[in-house]
Amino acid sequence: MINFRNIGEHSYAWDIIMPYYRFALADAFFKECLIVGRENIPPPGTPIFVIANHQNSVNDALLIVSMFKDYRQPVSLARGDFFINNTVARIFRFWRVMPTFRKKDGGKSDILKNLETFDIASKILKKGGVIIMFPEAMHQQGRYLGTFKKGVPRICFSAEEAYNFELNLQILPVNLHYSNIHLFREKVLIDIGKPFGFNEFFDLYKNNPNDAYLQFNEKSREILKSMVLHIEDKEHYDEYDFLREIIKNYRINKNYRKYNYYDEFVEEKKVVAEIDTLKEDEPEKFSSLMLKTKNYSELLKKMNFKDFLVNKKLTGFRLITKTLLMVFYFPFFLFGFINNAIPCGIANLLTRKIPDKVFIGTLRFILGFMLFPFWYLAICIAASFLLHSFIVGFAYTLLSFIFLFPFYRYRVNILKLWHAWRYYFQRKTEHVLQLKDLKNNILSYFIYCD
Repeated sequence: MINFRNIGEHSYAWDIIMPYYRFALADAFFKECLIVGRENIPPPGTPIFVIANHQNSVNDALLIVSMFKDYRQPVSLARGDFFINNTVARIFRFWRVMPTFRKKDGGKSDILKNLETFDIASKILKKGGVIIMFPEAMHQQGRYLGTFKKGVPRICFSAEEAYNFELNLQILPVNLHYSNIHLFREKVLIDIGKPFGFNEFFDLYKNNPNDAYLQFNEKSREILKSMVLHIEDKEHYDEYDFLREIIKNYRINKNYRKYNYYDEFVEEKKVVAEIDTLKEDEPEKFSSLMLKTKNYSELLKKMNFKDFLVNKKLTGFRLITKTLLMVFYFPFFLFGFINNAIPCGIANLLTRKIPDKVFIGTLRFILGFMLFPFWYLAICIAASFLLHSFIVGFAYTLLSFIFLFPFYRYRVNILKLWHAWRYYFQRKTEHVLQLKDLKNNILSYFIYCD
């Protein structure tokens, strides 16, 4: 294993690469990257331990790093089994990630390596640095907060103990919320909560560390749980998640006002809270809602339709107009396709072979982060040579990048248009009428509905 002792030292290579990294992640990969509560970040020089929910593999840590705009260089802690060989470990080391080991990751010798990790983390915090760790110790497969493991409190108490409990370490909770963790050009919310301390557990820790760990986790989990979208009912998780999306979209379309992604998140939390209330107060109505939602979802899948089409006012004139617009924009799509299909195709091909689908979004970003600069450099060289002008070649390359986004969006819109035509021609069939009836029944359960 390589040496992580100096991982907390300031990296000038990071200073150089961070502007491109932030642009690639927040502006290019995500359609909307909204940071809320940045004023809650303690000032530079304050030791900070960031905790967050974990749904999107490495992208979670990358986004948290991007929220610091004052040259701070956080160090993340990740599962030890990720550091499978020296090459991978060196890559993680460059990105300021060091390992923590669990019993299932290795033997006793690996667990003992955590003592060195704790010591390094303590020294980073003593210098006013930032540590990032996910207390669930693994990414979740849904929109809920898992149980907290003991890694975070062990490091936090260990750091305080190393400096006579005078470190004043601040725990900074962060809620990460994605519209879709797998796809390119989706939305993400970084919601930064108010920092909190844990000195009320110091005396308990001195006498009974394990109880102190448990109480620390109870406090921090309640704080983070209040911030995230947490679906408690795992039995009906799919129905909750489906309703979260369709009711939010219905209300947004009905209110006719501009929503940012935080507004959408608030609406989603309201929907989940309303379903929870219905479950508690009127269990029979809740069971009926779950059954209708399940039937509606299954019928949509059977007919290969999306919810946004149901009850949408589609006319032949509007569909013909949209089709003509797609024809008009086809040359722009073609230009984007010619200049971006190869790196996009490589990324799609590689992501298909990933067994754990949670890693798809991360791999897409990392491949894009590495592939596209070389791809556009090759385009610039080739275009400059063929057109006998560096300025023209550079302009062509810039246009190739700009048209990456309409190229991707066109593919999405053409699929939506295809499904809209299918729905239009089947709008009076028995199954579509059944879909409309089911959706209207579902909407009737929620307040603010017609």
